[in-house]
Amino acid sequence: MGAKKLVEEDNGIILGKDRSNGQRIAAFLSILTIYFFYCYNFMLGTFTRPTMTAAIADGGFGFEVTQASAIFAIMSFATIPGTLVFGMLTTRIGKKRTLMTIALLISAFTFLPLLSPTNFTLWRAARFMTGFALGGVFGTAVPLVTEMFKPELRGKLAAILTSTFSLAMIFGGKVYGMLGDDNWRLLVLTAVIPPVIGAVLTFFFVPDDKELTLKRNAEAAQNKGEKIHYLSMYKGKYLFIGIGVILLSGMNFTAYSAYSNNATNYLRTILGMSAVTAGSIYSLQGIGQLIGYNSWGFIADKFGRKKPLIGMVFAAVLVFIFTRLNADAVSSFKVVSIFLGFCFGFSGAWGAYYTELFPKRFSGLAPGISFNGGRIISSFALPIIAGIAATSVGMVGIFSVAMGILVTGAVIWLFLPETLNKEREE
Repeated sequence: MGAKKLVEEDNGIILGKDRSNGQRIAAFLSILTIYFFYCYNFMLGTFTRPTMTAAIADGGFGFEVTQASAIFAIMSFATIPGTLVFGMLTTRIGKKRTLMTIALLISAFTFLPLLSPTNFTLWRAARFMTGFALGGVFGTAVPLVTEMFKPELRGKLAAILTSTFSLAMIFGGKVYGMLGDDNWRLLVLTAVIPPVIGAVLTFFFVPDDKELTLKRNAEAAQNKGEKIHYLSMYKGKYLFIGIGVILLSGMNFTAYSAYSNNATNYLRTILGMSAVTAGSIYSLQGIGQLIGYNSWGFIADKFGRKKPLIGMVFAAVLVFIFTRLNADAVSSFKVVSIFLGFCFGFSGAWGAYYTELFPKRFSGLAPGISFNGGRIISSFALPIIAGIAATSVGMVGIFSVAMGILVTGAVIWLFLPETLNKEREE
């Protein structure tokens, strides 16, 4: 009995220790289903916007372009409070039940505008609530996976989850290409039905962590005299770690968006490339990023969670090279784009890393706020950075700022602790 307990402790599995590998894989695929369509839901605005802004006489909703933008801007904003609220919910009912609740809410509020498609207020309310639910996915899905698998697999599996954002873009483009604007209702339903299926799969295949959650709450109250919430998480060294990871995530979101939001515009307006050429260059970044997420996840599991910071540094170098190529160097641009995407995949294992940085009792809180907290930084920083384009330095100035932010992020990462094969506080 003692030997069996020792093996269980040594393998690093926290949740579902009695599950077979096959059962664990089924559980991971159930969570992956929800995570994939969480990513896919962010694409919905891109594919429904043409219908939204078309005249009612032409089968559209008759919205102004600014109205359509406002609908999806409020969705992005709502992910922040969603992260906080669902993080706290995990400490009450567990991560499995919270994730199932989130999946059903995503489906319900994505479906809601179909009841009155031309109602701007309904769209705004529905997408706010959808964004609210979306904000809880990362913080619940990632720690569930982290606790079900050995440490040497966590980075790879977290990277697979993260890389589905790239796959969702590809999948969404294919679905939109097949259905087109005329079948916009069916297009919306492709984001409604799968999360329900994911919730059902999660119910049957993912081990329930409610009992473990309540046990951790009781132990924290008895042994440490604390309740599980954000204020108790950010104490002592964990305050500095918490600030560090939010800054790191903010650096990532800001630098990535500063580059990506301006890359095709730079190729088109500054270098004079055609839309086809600029698009083909930019699309290679997505392929590189898909490979990069999984490669850096493997590296994080094999050599350490901090090793991917190399990718963050090299991303800055590649952005610099991007600004030094001329319009005739199309082949070079393509090579830079695919390698830049690969390097931008440095965040692939962050889900596992952010979970491991904090005590086990905070696993439902730590990854969500650590990752999505960075969106607060980028939401303030990006409009300021965008203003640089109107100055004498132009878009190259924006890229220069992105380089500096990437290097700064790598320095912050350098000073954060390593977690691979390190004992975590209960």
